[in-house]
Amino acid sequence: MNQERSDTLVLFGATGDLAHKKIFPALYAMVAKGTLTEPVIGVAFDAWDLKQLQARAHDSIVKAIGKVDEKIFAKL
Repeated sequence: MNQERSDTLVLFGATGDLAHKKIFPALYAMVAKGTLTEPVIGVAFDAWDLKQLQARAHDSIVKAIGKVDEKIFAKL
C-alpha cells in the first residue's frame, strides 16, 4: 500500500509562544531523525522577516535541546 505524503507543512502562528516552546524543537527533532523531509512554511500575523523568524526558531531549539547542529537547522 502506498502512503500519501504531504508536499509542504504549513505552520500557522509561527511567531507565537506555542511554536517557540514546542513546535520548533519538535520540527528540529523530526528533521534530525529523518521523518520530516517536506518544506515548512511559517505563517504569522507579525511582520517579521526571515532572519527574525530563524533567530526565534534557533533560540527555541537551543532552550529546549541545547546544542544545535547547524546542518540540521538549515534544513528547516
